[in-house]
Amino acid sequence: MFKKMMCGILSAVMVAGLVSGQAVTNITYAAKKAKVTKKIVKLVAGSKKTISIKNKNKKCKYTFKTSNKKIAKVSSKGVVTGVKEGKTKVTVKEVVKKTKKAKKLATVKVTVTKKVKVTANNPGNNVSVPTAVAGGNVVSTPSTDATPSPTPVPTPCVDFDFSNGDISMFQPEGENVKISISNDGYDDDSCIKATGRTKNTTWWDFGCGMAINLSKYVQPGKTYSLKCYVKCDTPATFTVRSKANNGGFSFPTQIGNELKVNAKEWTEFEAVFASPDILSNNYIIYWDASTAADIYLDSLVIQEKTVLDSTFKDTFTSLFGNVGTCNRYDQLKNNKLFTTTLYNSITMENETKPSSLLNAGNVSNNVPQGYIVPDSYKDGRYPVIQFDTLDQVINTAYEYGLKIRFHVLVWHSQTPEFFFKKNFNDDAGYVSKDYMEGRLEYYVKNIIKHIYELPHGKDVVYCIDVANEYFHNYDKGSKPAWNSIYYPAEKSESDRTNKPEYVKNAFKYAYEMLEQFGLAGTVKLFYNDYNTYEVTDNIIEMINYINEDGKVCDGVGMQSHLDVDYPTPGMTGKIAATIDAFTKQGFEIQITELDVTDYDNSGKQEAYYCELIKMLIEKKKSGSNITGITFWGLCDNESWRRDGKPLLFSSIFAPKPVFYKVIEAAKGAMN
Repeated sequence: MFKKMMCGILSAVMVAGLVSGQAVTNITYAAKKAKVTKKIVKLVAGSKKTISIKNKNKKCKYTFKTSNKKIAKVSSKGVVTGVKEGKTKVTVKEVVKKTKKAKKLATVKVTVTKKVKVTANNPGNNVSVPTAVAGGNVVSTPSTDATPSPTPVPTPCVDFDFSNGDISMFQPEGENVKISISNDGYDDDSCIKATGRTKNTTWWDFGCGMAINLSKYVQPGKTYSLKCYVKCDTPATFTVRSKANNGGFSFPTQIGNELKVNAKEWTEFEAVFASPDILSNNYIIYWDASTAADIYLDSLVIQEKTVLDSTFKDTFTSLFGNVGTCNRYDQLKNNKLFTTTLYNSITMENETKPSSLLNAGNVSNNVPQGYIVPDSYKDGRYPVIQFDTLDQVINTAYEYGLKIRFHVLVWHSQTPEFFFKKNFNDDAGYVSKDYMEGRLEYYVKNIIKHIYELPHGKDVVYCIDVANEYFHNYDKGSKPAWNSIYYPAEKSESDRTNKPEYVKNAFKYAYEMLEQFGLAGTVKLFYNDYNTYEVTDNIIEMINYINEDGKVCDGVGMQSHLDVDYPTPGMTGKIAATIDAFTKQGFEIQITELDVTDYDNSGKQEAYYCELIKMLIEKKKSGSNITGITFWGLCDNESWRRDGKPLLFSSIFAPKPVFYKVIEAAKGAMN
């Protein structure tokens, strides 16, 4: 019966509509209700943000009232001004103009943080510095320096909450990626969303997402804090990366740490990064996640920030003279502030190895201009050594006030095969020992000649790894080219001599060139190897053989690619015993490639590093001639052993707790 009555009513309505000449579909809907666009406001004391309302009713006015004026004030137009550190609430009401009837529209939570303070003569002394990193968030500890003079709060150079729906400054990064406004924001109904993402297997990209070109917002060679909220439709690991698009491919640089997020849950991301010293027109940062799901970004704020100081560099310089890191040239150019704040020395990861200086396509029929052709040289063609990048490295190091450990002249690995072959032809057989001896002398002498004829070579290159890893030259399972030529009867590693003639001669040629430049004894010559604590006696025998006609090898570079479970780092361990053995021989010692892996995340890394540093200092105090320590890489995500998280920084400007513990350990051991 009810259904029949309803059908009759609907029929009557339709007939009435047709009779009046109006379509039934012209139904009037109620206007959208007014709504506060942001229910959470975060600002720094002294700065301002506006509480916006959309869909305002023209018959109403809107009022704003703060619950604590000592924390934040609010104007009649909704402009919130931070007064001092703390939290308060702003109540927003909608008031009908005619009747004065009011109703609460929203309560906005306001958080005010304190101003950044600096001293007039040292901007870095009193700025909070990161002391721990967890899940991508940097936790800061205030400085304990004397009360400084306040300066204005840095104005954000980037501040996007997307409440106005404008994403024109953003662009998609990655194949098929699209960006749009989403109504699912962190603290309002607006954020930017990236869709169309695909799963990628490369270590530097997952599937990419939204990106912004920062070249218009930041200045070259400055440090910035980045804060934002991110979300993914599935559980994922978020990464923020930067890259400079200069017309070709460049490996992205990770900003901050990776951040694990739960599905559909907004999570705060915070990091510090430095802009390149030379800023291109395409300096891009982009957001990425480990799944192909849609990702979201909101409340992005970037502003200039001063971080770190020279404490680490000053401490280790006073202890060992040289404290360094490993760099590629692009890393050196793009991380000037980071590198020069922490280190006084660099070792190039690849740029000074034979593979970078020799090229099979660059062999001349004529003697290259200015080259030395020794009497031992028997070839009729001449390798042209590629000095361009080396020259740039030396000039940049001089400009930055850094010294260089030159690594390396003679090495079985990363030396092009053509250098050992007849007529410099990859497909030919090995040359004889007599021919190879001439090539060795030609190579060593021309490199050293070139370095110290440069305007800044003497200022920068303070030591040279003449030979590298001789006692591990069978590690790839086959006989190396050097030994194949010099020791053709050698059948296996067990037959290998501890008195290699070509290594001795390489030191001799290097020393002769240093004598010509008046640098013998000033620029130090090293033999460099890893696991030196396993081949200690062999190294001693070889160096004493090299020096039997006069001291030309100054000492040992102790590569220290270590692990928390091996070897023992303290005073009773293998490393300490090896240092004692080298000290007894009068060798100079440098720790050349230090990193400590913890693949199982055991939590032992901090204690291991501290014990190791304390031991090195004690050995130095007791007479060991330890003259340098080099950490092999800038940070974990740039390390060749990144899976083991082996370094003091997880990413650029993101120190791990071990960084500060190492400083404490060093200072404590100095007393």
